[in-house]
Amino acid sequence: MYAVYRQAHPPTGIEFSMFCNFFCNTEKNLVVAGTTQLYVYRLNHDIENSAKGEKSTDGRGHKEKLELAASFSFFGNVMSMASVQLAGAKRDALLLSFKDAKLSVVEYDPGTHDLKTLSLHYFEEPELRDGFVQNVHIPKVRVDPDGRCAVMLIYGTRLVVLPFRRDTLTDEHESGVAEGQKSSFLPSYIIDIRELDEKLLNIIDMQFLYGYYEPTLLILFEPNQTWPGRVAVRQDTCSIVAISLNIMQKVHPVIWSLSNLPFDCTQSLAVPKPIGGVVIFAVNSLLYLNQSVPPYGVSLNSLTNGTTAFPL
Repeated sequence: MYAVYRQAHPPTGIEFSMFCNFFCNTEKNLVVAGTTQLYVYRLNHDIENSAKGEKSTDGRGHKEKLELAASFSFFGNVMSMASVQLAGAKRDALLLSFKDAKLSVVEYDPGTHDLKTLSLHYFEEPELRDGFVQNVHIPKVRVDPDGRCAVMLIYGTRLVVLPFRRDTLTDEHESGVAEGQKSSFLPSYIIDIRELDEKLLNIIDMQFLYGYYEPTLLILFEPNQTWPGRVAVRQDTCSIVAISLNIMQKVHPVIWSLSNLPFDCTQSLAVPKPIGGVVIFAVNSLLYLNQSVPPYGVSLNSLTNGTTAFPL
């Protein structure tokens, strides 16, 4: 008995978006993904109107608009997306994760006007699942800002580290295209985050921080979960921990941790240099955290008066 699945209509929603050099290093593109589709847009400068001297309604002499440059379809739903500039590459590569724990590294091929696969990774062995048949955790992908490595959170408890080779390719590797692509990646390995800290559970979000010598991953998690109806008994349950990833020696010390953050934290955003640090987004507040400065928070409404003891 065979089952045939046919998509009647392409997806109309968008889940992920980012800005990267998709076609070449001289042009930035908007890349969006929704379910099984990937769309690439470029900013088109309307030269015809500017040549005629026509002015738009807002007084500018030219118009700019987004035009669809390429679209690609997959055989699975995109669960997370990131981009990285590999050593010696002429454009950015995309890291796409699929359930339950699959990772694809793809790049645009100008010869075929299609995506070509640089690397495939599969982490669905039974020993990694811990006995669970169904996986409800989304495989989140994050890339170091300096392009040294990427991590993917699988099954909510393990981190897959995919290091990138940052030195330029040697002459003997540049003789073959396939060999040059393979040498951009180092062997991946897996970290069980429960071995770093037994309380490191229920991960909400994770981001790489700027300005550190080693790739440093900040993890936002909630070891003891609560909900709005229980904040009178249990509040400020979220915590953060920053892990330094030594890729060569495969040691991962915890260099920074902070607990007792508001229970409604939803995501984190790394702040680029020279400011550094991280912004934590909560439902009712905004927090700025830095290893070298005291934490600072701003309340967005009056609901934080009885739900958190964090200084806002």
